[in-house]
Amino acid sequence: MYPRGPSAAGLTLLTLGLACAQTDTPCAACHPRIAETYARTGMARSFGMAPAAAAIPPIEGGAFRHVPSQEFFALSAYQGKPALKRYQTGFDGALTNVLEATLDYRIGSGNHAISYLHRTAAGELVELPLTWYPENGGYWAMSPGFDRPDHNGFGRKVTYRCMFCHNAYPALEAGSDGEEAGTRFPARLPEGIDCQRCHGPGREHVAAAERGAAPETIRRAIVNPARLAPARQTEVCLQCHLETTSLSLPGELMRYGRGVFSYRPGEPLEDYQLYFDHAPGADHDDKFELVSAPYRLSKSACFRLSKGALTCTTCHNPHDIPRGQAAVAYYAQVCRSCHQDAVAKSIAAGKHPAAEDCASCHMPKRHPADAIHTTITDHYIRRRPEAPPESPVERHDGNTPPYRGEVVAYGPGNELYLAVAQVRNHANLADGLRRLEAAIAKAPPRRGEPYAALGDAYRDTGRLELAIAAYQKAGGLTPTWRNFFALGTAFYSSGQWDRAQAALDRARALAPAEPAIPGALAALYARQERLPDALSTLRAALALDPDSVDTLNNLGAISLRLDRAGEAEGYLRETIRRRPEIAPPHLNLADLLARRGDFAEAGYHFEAALRIDASSAATHTAYAAALVSMGALPAARAQYEEALRLDPGAPEARNNLGSLLLQSGDAAGAIREFRLALAAHPEDAATDYNLALAQARLGNPGEAEASLRRAIELAPDLFEAHLTLARLLIARHRADLAAPYLRKAAESPDPRIRKAAQDLAR
Repeated sequence: MYPRGPSAAGLTLLTLGLACAQTDTPCAACHPRIAETYARTGMARSFGMAPAAAAIPPIEGGAFRHVPSQEFFALSAYQGKPALKRYQTGFDGALTNVLEATLDYRIGSGNHAISYLHRTAAGELVELPLTWYPENGGYWAMSPGFDRPDHNGFGRKVTYRCMFCHNAYPALEAGSDGEEAGTRFPARLPEGIDCQRCHGPGREHVAAAERGAAPETIRRAIVNPARLAPARQTEVCLQCHLETTSLSLPGELMRYGRGVFSYRPGEPLEDYQLYFDHAPGADHDDKFELVSAPYRLSKSACFRLSKGALTCTTCHNPHDIPRGQAAVAYYAQVCRSCHQDAVAKSIAAGKHPAAEDCASCHMPKRHPADAIHTTITDHYIRRRPEAPPESPVERHDGNTPPYRGEVVAYGPGNELYLAVAQVRNHANLADGLRRLEAAIAKAPPRRGEPYAALGDAYRDTGRLELAIAAYQKAGGLTPTWRNFFALGTAFYSSGQWDRAQAALDRARALAPAEPAIPGALAALYARQERLPDALSTLRAALALDPDSVDTLNNLGAISLRLDRAGEAEGYLRETIRRRPEIAPPHLNLADLLARRGDFAEAGYHFEAALRIDASSAATHTAYAAALVSMGALPAARAQYEEALRLDPGAPEARNNLGSLLLQSGDAAGAIREFRLALAAHPEDAATDYNLALAQARLGNPGEAEASLRRAIELAPDLFEAHLTLARLLIARHRADLAAPYLRKAAESPDPRIRKAAQDLAR
């Protein structure tokens, strides 16, 4: 057996130095011809250092404009290296939100695309938003998944899971690759998929050859996929090339306890991870995505009728991939090895053209739905392919409705993992939760991950006490920081502050360098109105990850609550400079600017927030309030009405629209809105107070009095209500009843209310 599990994460294979795509490695010493041809393949060129600036194609016109995010991108030089520069046009026409990041690595062979990665000071890799596509003579466009107003900017981190398929294994410390979302990489990285990804660790093989061992001993020390059973042989390819979907299903789940870089060729792939798919007939049967070759091939009659004889290497020699006309002739010959007689008869009968290119008809190149700037071969082999119309819009989780329905196993199944797949992204949450409960009860797991998944499902269905119990079980079995972090946030959501603090402190002790933990602690302190503690904790989080825009935005929000407007503005502007593609910092800055009367720039940021997320009722409501302050009542009304279209039950928007209507002289319309607001939130004293004003304006003093009394009952210190009720009683010749309300109004901290109460009392 090959080593597996966390203990294998450090790997024993890096005696070979860099990837065997290099022709001067120990592999090449004994296999020079294979090393030479493999070095030209896409796998060998899948990852590497970014080239010099002169080797990077220029951007036509000098800058690429991305309309949805209103950003421009240009190639530049930064810190002595080629870089990507992003900028926007500000509200006053000046250049703003300028950010540059060096191009440190390239990812992609160039056959279909080349994207670039930036290494941060923390040792993380970030995918940059612009990619070079060689089609049609070559051009720059947004990287896959970035063609949207709220794209990841300079913030999409490369995870261990990403690196697993795009490069040789990095040299990590043993046991440090247990988290798929890990992002810290060593300073030196391999460059390209190496020999060991398909042949397994090579140290013993090289050592046996160097000491002159017997040929059979040398052969046994390495995996030769050609000698494996067909299923194991195919799985060597499937480890990277099988993806049932790129959308959030999930498409696969790694086995609990396995390290990301622990798979070894020759072991059953199901021992490393399990795969899942949309249920048949759920309108996802013909999906065609970038990493879909084996998935599409499995639908083909050629594959199904071969009973396992047709594998990836039937058509592809991984050591030598032909190109151009050589490829056309090579693949046609592979097809004829099975279909020569049938094709000859069809040609003779005039039913088949005498063409030499089988693949262009039966495996046409198409644009994948999740990467529309490139074309790849559709491996679904059909007699008469009829590709559906292709969308000009790239499909990704930002613009594609999430799947809701049963998730099914793709290949070997497992009751526990299949239940987890149902609930992971809410595809089949209610039924999946029942199935997960049953699977755990049937065979209680010895690890904490299934209980953490159960806790997530309980949390997502609003059953916090059950979620807490599940997270406690998870932490007891597998005491990782993530389990205690989940427990702490569950306690937070249930209002158990002290227990939340204890759980998050435990998480922080386990992972002191994880910035998400002080971020959660800061949210807890803010909820408890411990704002100075929240501020200092967020600063600690920022020290751990200076590029975290979430931390910067939260620092701005807390500083604003502490009346530190200058600090808040600085944090928010820096947040927007780093990530102008996200809405919350624009909204926070717009609110700050509107408060101090800078309505022109506030409007710019409100509009930016709505361009990024037009579905936010809260943003429309906040924008409307600012427009009211500007006196732009018709525009404000339109924003309130749009907020209520998006969220008909939003009481703040209802109340504010009612106030606007009252201000505009429409007391009847105001009463209608106030009543709708109270129906959604019946214990809102401010709305009852506003309703009383509208009722009085419409000449209904009795109804106004009743509304004021309800407001005072709900909020005894609502001094305006006491003063207004006293005035109403005096006006109705019931001054004897007004005295207690005048006395209460005279206690107001607002001098205007106190003076008015004193004047009435005289």
